[in-house]
Amino acid sequence: PNGAGKSTILKLLAGILRADAGTVEVQGRLAALIEVGAGFHGDLTGRENIFLNGAILGMTRQEIRSKLDAIAAFAGLGKGFLDTPVKRYSSGMYARLGFSIASHVEPDVLLIDEVLSVGDAVFRLRCLEKMRQLVTDGTALIYVTHDLDQMQSICGRAVVLEKGRVTYEGPSRDAVSHYMQAMSRAYADRPTDLAEAEPENPRGAVVTSLRFLNGNGEELRWMHSRESLQLELVFQIKQPIERLVVELNMRAAVHQNLLSLNSGRDGVMFDVKPGQHSLTLTLATLPVSAGQYLWNVRLWDADSGAALVDTPFQYPLVVGDDGPKSGVISVERDWTLDTNHHAQAIPTATAGKVRTADPTSQEKTPVECSVSAENDDGPEEHSQVVTASRT
Repeated sequence: PNGAGKSTILKLLAGILRADAGTVEVQGRLAALIEVGAGFHGDLTGRENIFLNGAILGMTRQEIRSKLDAIAAFAGLGKGFLDTPVKRYSSGMYARLGFSIASHVEPDVLLIDEVLSVGDAVFRLRCLEKMRQLVTDGTALIYVTHDLDQMQSICGRAVVLEKGRVTYEGPSRDAVSHYMQAMSRAYADRPTDLAEAEPENPRGAVVTSLRFLNGNGEELRWMHSRESLQLELVFQIKQPIERLVVELNMRAAVHQNLLSLNSGRDGVMFDVKPGQHSLTLTLATLPVSAGQYLWNVRLWDADSGAALVDTPFQYPLVVGDDGPKSGVISVERDWTLDTNHHAQAIPTATAGKVRTADPTSQEKTPVECSVSAENDDGPEEHSQVVTASRT
């Protein structure tokens, strides 16, 4: 979460800050991209800043000359911008030039904070490809990000920080659920910016709370996408409403509504009297991919068509699926292999014993295959068991 100390640790590693206690050791040439424009002089041109910044990072003048064209090309700077003072650059141009210099230093250790978010989509993809190449070539990369997809695609190991302490260290894939839980704790007691008290409407309907519960009735802020979910809504009514409609909406980002649950569309309306009421909505599953989602509440009078309450999207719920985010919806699925077309699907393989389920049966049976292939040492036989279901 924000404020956990990620950028501070990078500055300690880069030697920008000095630790009050303990030691920090870095072996080899280090390059850091921590803040946009760090190490640049606004009155110097792009060309002059390449020499200045490259020298700070440990490059010789001859080395900088040999890589000048490559640095400028990767940053997307034409000759006009290359000889323009960088104080006239946009923040995106600053980031492009800074990353280009740092990556061409050929460092042993590369530190990157979340400065790449200011670049355009094409440049971010090029940066990711460059980082993968550096890691493949043996560079030790320390990358601070909240983007779980990028983290898993580049890093084999990850560290999760919470309130200045390491709460997880291990394989990057397993770090996802720990990060989601940390985010859930960070948001659990945090008032939202929009959660200010709304003026009481003429009909006197007020939402007291919206809680998320698991199957055991325990309140939660973090859940798996395939677990059951209960939404407990508590509200107050000061005047009787014969046909009350309750609507709960979920979104992942501004103007991106993903789910709308409206009791009126389900043919369910409530005859409520003045007082406090508690309503529970049960969902067998919430089939969305990992991420943080926000909910809001709307109460309608079906007779007048008036919205009695329309809260901001101020109720957070974190969903994790123990894997990288892919799309918006996470659905249950079954994979089926038609062995009648196995030879066509893999024309270079010689199919051996195959056992499949009866196509009319609901039972999901593993598929066992033997594949032979030629190599320099002669024929080899490989055996593989394919699981035919995923729930």
